[in-house]
Amino acid sequence: MNLTIEVRAKPEKFQELYQTLQALLPTMRRENGCLESRIYRDVEDGEVFSLAMHWDDVEKFENYMRSISGSALLGAVDLLSKAVRVRMGGDNPWGGIEVLKRMRKGV
Repeated sequence: MNLTIEVRAKPEKFQELYQTLQALLPTMRRENGCLESRIYRDVEDGEVFSLAMHWDDVEKFENYMRSISGSALLGAVDLLSKAVRVRMGGDNPWGGIEVLKRMRKGV
């Protein structure tokens, strides 16, 4: 399962959000089912970056979202961003942060 989280940081919070996500990457990469996770910064709009992840399956990502690290990811994205878009798979439409919140709750 491919998952992309595109984040537009609050201007004064970009560095804090970026550093938080960078700090979470090693923990995420060790999580059962995480095959890859990377952060990309938009070269045309420096306040936007994407967290691209590849997981074995949705259930393993949902388990991650219920972990302490997953909670930190959701909290950082929720508090430090101006806009969030989430896409599961390349063909699915973009959703908002509520996609991650539902996954955390297992809904």
